[in-house]
Amino acid sequence: MTALAKCPDCGCSRGDLHEWFCSEEICPFCHGLMRSCRCIHTVLRLSTNESRVVDQFMDDSVEPLKTIVARWKTELQAKGRISFGGR
Repeated sequence: MTALAKCPDCGCSRGDLHEWFCSEEICPFCHGLMRSCRCIHTVLRLSTNESRVVDQFMDDSVEPLKTIVARWKTELQAKGRISFGGR
């Protein structure tokens, strides 16, 4: 099987980081697809209300999701995001 040169979702090239929250990005904590893992809940120790907001994915340009997303980006950067094809 031939490896893809570009991500089918965000279009980043092999070896580059995905666009933020690309559906194909690998979670650096569990190594599963970030779109379906629950690491945001456990790593950020989200409250019940914050978990509900994340699960419903309300508008991330307004609070409270705006702050949650900013915290998650900080944790992802600190852990080390996984580039496309870099599993």
